[in-house]
Amino acid sequence: MDAMIIPLNARPQNSANAAPSLDPSRHLAIEPPAWTVSLSGASDETPPSPALAAPFRLLSAAGIVAAERTSPKFLTELARHPKVIDAVSALTGTCMVPAPAGASATAGAVELVLSLSNGGAWAAGFAMLQHPGIVLRQNGGGSAAYAKLVFLPEDAVVGIHDLEDGAGDLERARIEWVRHKTLLSHRKLGRLLENFDRCGDRHAIVQELWEALADAEHAIEALSSETESLDIFYES
Repeated sequence: MDAMIIPLNARPQNSANAAPSLDPSRHLAIEPPAWTVSLSGASDETPPSPALAAPFRLLSAAGIVAAERTSPKFLTELARHPKVIDAVSALTGTCMVPAPAGASATAGAVELVLSLSNGGAWAAGFAMLQHPGIVLRQNGGGSAAYAKLVFLPEDAVVGIHDLEDGAGDLERARIEWVRHKTLLSHRKLGRLLENFDRCGDRHAIVQELWEALADAEHAIEALSSETESLDIFYES
């Protein structure tokens, strides 16, 4: 298996008004990859480390047409959709969430590289899960168009200060950080509800509920704070 960097050349964007919104019933066609490879080197590791996955179908024909416009809105909605998050989590063996805008790669981060054309290493609408910067060798001549979606472990520490450079200013970083915390709370509450009847230990339920609500509480405090520095939230 050879590895190299595939150029992630975005196609020209259409106007924002023409950019479609994600319709999961029309745009998603997720299929599991034919194989995955653990990059940990330890076959008995629990949970397994993020894997290198074979290209697998992610988008339907309609989804390919929508993604070819490389609309930031469409790609953001794609990364945040529960089915996509669940697929990435299943492949990595741990709970993952899309990285907030401006977040730098951290331990355990993975990239979902989505092909937007049929001229690259794999067909349009197919994606590959990888560690940052490592992909299968590109076949064929010229460069193709790809989109890269980054996912982080749920327990990765992301502070408002970490997002300032990518967001451009503190207020936009605050909103993106709050969105991230809200998503964490939503995902944790959803898992708790799904497993509620199978959990007979009320103390465990209380602990999981507190953990889920803590993220939402941090989001409320950050939005309510009038302190510009927000030092209290930088490392939480």
